Amino acid sequence: MTDHIHTSDIPNPTQLGQGIWLRSQLPTELGDCMNDICRLDEGLTLAYAHYRPQRDLLERSSVEREGRSLTITIALEGESSTLGVDGQRFDFIAGHSTVAAFSSVRGERRFPAERDIRQLRLIAQEPLLHRYGLAHLLDGVRNDHSARHIFFGKHGAGTQHLAQSLVHLHHRDAGLLDIQIAALSLLAEQTRTFRPSTSFKGPLRSDDQDRILRVRDLLTQQYDRKLTIAYLCATASINEFKLKQGFRHMFDTSPHRMLMDIRMKKAWELLERGLYVSSVAYKVGYEHLSSFSTAFERYYGRTPKSVAKPGKGH
Repeated sequence: MTDHIHTSDIPNPTQLGQGIWLRSQLPTELGDCMNDICRLDEGLTLAYAHYRPQRDLLERSSVEREGRSLTITIALEGESSTLGVDGQRFDFIAGHSTVAAFSSVRGERRFPAERDIRQLRLIAQEPLLHRYGLAHLLDGVRNDHSARHIFFGKHGAGTQHLAQSLVHLHHRDAGLLDIQIAALSLLAEQTRTFRPSTSFKGPLRSDDQDRILRVRDLLTQQYDRKLTIAYLCATASINEFKLKQGFRHMFDTSPHRMLMDIRMKKAWELLERGLYVSSVAYKVGYEHLSSFSTAFERYYGRTPKSVAKPGKGH
């Protein structure tokens, strides 16, 4: 069962603490879901969201802004996604950053049931981006309810540290200046890592980038299957060289490594839920238990049995 809500139906926000943060809370019957917003400067807004819906949640949203803006989402915990009216999908996966630009956008935000999803979002509008020499990131953005995908990939230690600092400042209701300094540092850290290809100006054409994103979706949806490079290339209509080059440019990894990350994180989750090791191996795409155990221990530095709940080690 899926719950549906439109952002226009969410009650008006209330002030928290010193009044720097405004909290929007979804109706309690949907679960424990809140979104806190802090306006730091003219054209700079920070949001911290923590959702744990009781059932799968589909939140329809319509964002209308004056001028164009850049949104950086740092996924801290869990997974969610947004599907725009233009069919473009944005994933928010723990440990990853997602960067998009738009002026107005309509879409559906999707949250899985009974999972904690925590995210930081930094919204920088066009005048502020001009001030810091970042306006080129808005090139090609139109006022047609579509967003421009700029970047998706693992964030580094610098981003992780700044995100944790911002969460800490939020929790202790810190002053505006401290939060603004950390937020601008996060903006600098995230935009510093952009290479020409990740802002759609590199050797990969737009249609090739769409194919790379299609392969990423295949990895996240079909990780339990035997996914060969040949299969991925054929399904996405891309050659092997462009596939591997595209993954290096867009995600700073290889298809094989991304698949390994997806499988191992899913395996850990299933083991913690109490599934047998042999069942987990099969569910994440391994034909042989020994191969899975070796890969898991190499990835995490510990055996699957050490993670499995008592009595579920075989």
